[in-house]
Order: sequence, then C-alpha cells, then structure tokens
Amino acid sequence: MEFRILGPLEIVDENGPITLHRGKEQALLCFMLLHPNELLPSDRLIDELWEGRTPPTAPKILQNAVSQLRKALGDGRLETRRPGYVFHLAPGELDLERFEQLRREGRHRDALALWRGPPLVDLREERFADDARRRLEELRVATLEDRVDDDLAAGRHAQLVPELEQLVREHSLHERLHGQLMRALYAAGRQADALEAYRRARRVLSDELGLEPGPQLQELERKILTQDPALTPPAPAPRRTPALGSRRRRLWVVAAVGAVVVAALVVGILAATGGESPPILATKNSLAAIDPHNNKVVGVVPIGDTPRGVAVGEGRVWTANAGEGTVSMVDPRELHVIRTIGVGAAATDLVIADGQVWIAAGADNKLVRLDARSGGVLETKEISRDLSASAYAVSAGDGAIWLASGDTIYKVDPATQRFDGKRRYVGNGINGVAVHGGSVWLVTSHQDVIRLGAIDMHVRANVSLGVIPVSLTVTDGSVWVGAESPTGPGAAVLRMDEETARVTQTIVLGGTGYPPNVEVANGAGAIWVATYDDGQVRRLDAKTGSVVARINVGGHPTGIVFGAGRVWVTVS
Repeated sequence: MEFRILGPLEIVDENGPITLHRGKEQALLCFMLLHPNELLPSDRLIDELWEGRTPPTAPKILQNAVSQLRKALGDGRLETRRPGYVFHLAPGELDLERFEQLRREGRHRDALALWRGPPLVDLREERFADDARRRLEELRVATLEDRVDDDLAAGRHAQLVPELEQLVREHSLHERLHGQLMRALYAAGRQADALEAYRRARRVLSDELGLEPGPQLQELERKILTQDPALTPPAPAPRRTPALGSRRRRLWVVAAVGAVVVAALVVGILAATGGESPPILATKNSLAAIDPHNNKVVGVVPIGDTPRGVAVGEGRVWTANAGEGTVSMVDPRELHVIRTIGVGAAATDLVIADGQVWIAAGADNKLVRLDARSGGVLETKEISRDLSASAYAVSAGDGAIWLASGDTIYKVDPATQRFDGKRRYVGNGINGVAVHGGSVWLVTSHQDVIRLGAIDMHVRANVSLGVIPVSLTVTDGSVWVGAESPTGPGAAVLRMDEETARVTQTIVLGGTGYPPNVEVANGAGAIWVATYDDGQVRRLDAKTGSVVARINVGGHPTGIVFGAGRVWVTVS
C-alpha cells in the first residue's frame, strides 16, 4: 500500500485508489502519517483534531474515525494500544519517507519528482496540517536549492537563470536563492546582472526585514567584484579525438594554411609599420613587463594559472596564481621564472617585507609566509573561523603587515608573526588596502573609503563614494582609487586629498565592464591603471591626473605594481 501526502492526500493499493470520507477521518489519517509507528494517546489526538475546542462527542467521533480507517485500510494497520493508537507503516510506503531518503542520497531531482502539488491541501481547516504544510514546503525549497547547486556544479548556468529568477520572485527572503542567481548570472558572462541581482536582494531584505544581506551573500558579491577564480565555471567535457590518420592529415592542412596566413600577416604588419616590429602582447596566464621610458610592453613571462596579485622585492618579481595555488618567483632582468612555489591555498595577493613573502590566500582565508631567498614555505596561518570570510588584500607599512579578511583588517607583527588581537572590524567587505604616512586606507564593497590610524587602528575618516571602489594606491598628498565610473558603465580613477579624504578629481576611463575590475599602482612619477575588460594599462600624470599614454597589454590585466624600473602586470 502507498500513502501520499506530498500533494493532495492519496492512498493506493494493488486494486487502485482508496477513497476516504472528508473531515476527521482524513484528518486523523494525515496526523498519523506524520507520526507513523508512534504511540499517540487519545487525548493528544483529540487536542490536535479539535484545537482545544473539544465537543462532548469528540471521543465518540474519534472512535468512529478509527473504525472507518480500519475498514478502509484493513486489519493490523491501526493498532489500539493503551492509552491510544499506533499507526503501522512499513518502510517505503509513505512518499515523504522516500523523499527524505532520496534527499539524503543526494538524488535531489528524483526526490522533487515525488511532489504533486501543495502538501495536505485538502486539510486547510486543520491547524496541525497548516504547520506541517509550511515545514514540508520549506523542505521542498531547500531540496530545490540543493538541486540548483548540482546544476551549477555541472555548468548549467545559462539554463538556470530563468528558473532562478522565478524562484527569487516566489521566495524573495531566501538568501541562498539570491546567491545562486548571482552565481548563475556571473558564470553565464553577465557580471553586471549578477551585481544588480545582489542590489535587488539587498533592497528586498531591507524593505521586508530591515536587515542587510548575510555574510555569505556579501562575500559572494565581493568575489564577483574581484572576479574570484573560485567562481569560474567548470571546463566543458573534452571532445572525442579523431582517428590518428585523419588527425595527421588535418594537422598538415592546418599547418600549411597557418603558415600562409602568418606570412601574409607579417608582410602586412611590416608594410604598415615601415619595418618596425609589431607590439608585444601578453598571453593568458602571464606576466607583462612595461618599460616606463617608452610605454611599451618589452617582455612577457608565462606564469601560473589565473594570476592575481604581483609584488617586487628582494631582487625578484612575485606573482600570486590563484587558480593553482602557487607563487611564481621571476627574474626581472632575464624575464624567466626562477621557481614555482606551491602554497596549498588560493593565493590572491602578496607583499614583500623583512625578507619574507606574505600571501593572502583568498577563499581559503589563510596567511602564508615564504622565505624570500629560498622560496620555502615558513608558515600557514588560519586567519579566522568565519566561513564567510576570504583574504583578498595584503599590504605592508608602518612596521606591520596589514591583512584584509572579509569585513576585518588585521595588523600582523612581522617580527613575531602574530596577530596579537590587533584587528578592526569595518564591515562591508574589504577590497583593497594601502598604507602611507601613518594611515591605513581601505576600500569596501559598500562604496566606502576608510582611513584608520596605523597605531591605534581607530577610524579617522569614512567617505561614501556612491560607486564601488575595488583598489587604491597612495602617493604624497593623494589617494588614487580605482572604481566603477560615476557616469555609467566602465572604469574610473577617483583622486582624494590625503589630508581631508575628499574627492578632488574624477578621471573617467571608459570601457564596458560594470562594475569594472580596475587595479592601480604608482611609480616613475605616474599612476598606472590596469583595466581587465579592455586589456589596457593607462598612464596618468601624477600631478594633473591626465591620461598621457594608453598601452595595449592584451588579455585581461588583473594586477599591477611598479618596481625594479618597470611596470609589472599579471594577465589572466
């Protein structure tokens, strides 16, 4: 026999459906199906079925309902046992039990297929049924969210977007659904729509509950802003390899055609440039070197997967390769990788200080130290047990290492390598850190630029820009902030007075990314700006803020620094 409550109440045996009378007979069966194989005292059954408004005939009505159920379901199903009854249910007879088993096995799609509509819909007047219906509906939505996670892991991002948009409208207070929609949109190449989905979620939660999004949703927004490699969709399955002979013939033809095309391109380029060599362009997963004297790319070094941060120190250039959890040590003169160092965590940013390399390890939320001479790993520290926090930015200055993790900035003593409780919670997700002149400057996902005192870590200034800032650098007198443009899609650099923390200049760079991934650095009397979306580095005059050169780097620039006489750009 099969009992179904994931929709209208149904009972089916080998001869077909079994019909019950509406009223207390159906209500009693449903309550017992929710508490199978459990001794249910008669007093409790009466309280549940009449909700405290018990008529004098309630015991007799209950006995009649029990009798009718026995007649419909057969002997042995409903046992009388003092002081009440036990409803015997064998494994697999109840659809709710099968649903829960499939869910535990991770077969979410099969579990959801058991649902036939709103549960217990034919018992609207029973309070216990209303409570059970809400619990079951929450369980269904949670399972649906699990199934969506399965589909996201399988790379079905674009197909999920319409379904998730509908689910978000139906369950607007479920933050997990909002996050899944953001992930699907981002992985489908719709970064701006993903961030707009976050803004809608924030408005709904604020209007309905008076709350800000939870830390997981805030962290997801910041990962989208920083284009965290953890959000990269899985690679498609490889195509079948053709037969060897066919493949050789195809390669021969491709090689021949390619040679002709390359020759034609070389002739055309030389003719157009008067014999001058074509510009050097960076390839994916590489480090580009720019000569500030002629504003040209003068070399490209292949490095690790998905490079992010870059730093110069101890006679080397260092890159954080988030996709494979390594650090590349590069010779700045010979332009080759000296060593690739596995750090066991998603390296996203790094800084060199006191003969050591300090690495912020992204979603792994760790701080890793390397010896700058040997490249050996000295220590790996867990920053906090906050599962929603990630370490995206690290800087050095005023005798300390400054590490941003989630909503908190930590001050680390490089001599003892200890946090010593020196931290400041600032909220809103920290995107970048810079230290200069006794101050620590932070930019956050909630449009803030914050200045802390380097000694006491007290807030000295907190400025809302009205746009999302993602990076910054500080020169004498000015703070340069890479941000989304206040005039529309694209990137901008906002110049702030270092003393007053007021915006004094806005340099709109254009582009199509919204909001953009824009990184800034200073050196050689200039501000250097790398923009991910258009593959360019712009040189700004540090006095006037005007753009004096546009350098086509190629690929997607993700990190930038000046040192050893050159500008160094990581390219993803």
